[in-house]
Amino acid sequence: MRPVDPNGKLRLLSWSLHGLGALIALAIALVADRVAFRPLDAEVAACARKTAELQAVIRDGERLRAEHARLRREVTRARRRSADLSARIPDQPQEADFLAQLSQLADDSGLEIRDYRPGVIRPTPSYATMRVELICAGGYASICTFLDGLAELPRHCTVVRFEIDAASPGELYSMEVSLELYVATADPRGVERS
Repeated sequence: MRPVDPNGKLRLLSWSLHGLGALIALAIALVADRVAFRPLDAEVAACARKTAELQAVIRDGERLRAEHARLRREVTRARRRSADLSARIPDQPQEADFLAQLSQLADDSGLEIRDYRPGVIRPTPSYATMRVELICAGGYASICTFLDGLAELPRHCTVVRFEIDAASPGELYSMEVSLELYVATADPRGVERS
């Protein structure tokens, strides 16, 4: 029988405990890597992507500010134009005033209005329209001046039809034009002719 060495058992126990401790430390390190460090790596990668996106926005900031300023100017111009146009559209047809404006424009242009026929008022959900038919006569320059002057009238109107007959040398041109007048009203059915 061999004598039992108590120090050998203690040494074996010591190495076994050290090995077990190393295995436990390795297991803790693996668990910490899976539970704490890998999610942090994913978070760091996500932050790096977000940082790159934000830096791109910062680099593009001057262009965005310039685009914003340009769009603001356009909105301001559109609002001003809308207000100007609204001021040129009355609440009632005011045909007599419009005819006086047309007559003055025709006189200034050297054009003769031979026939003026107002149409019916057609309501839409937010405004009403009225077509006016004109038959005029004048020289080519007079007709061009008259048509150009329509845009400058205090009353807004649009040309929806235009016909001109060729004239013989020395004769006046005959022109037929249809104009659309607009009437601003909350309830167009209540618009009355004036």
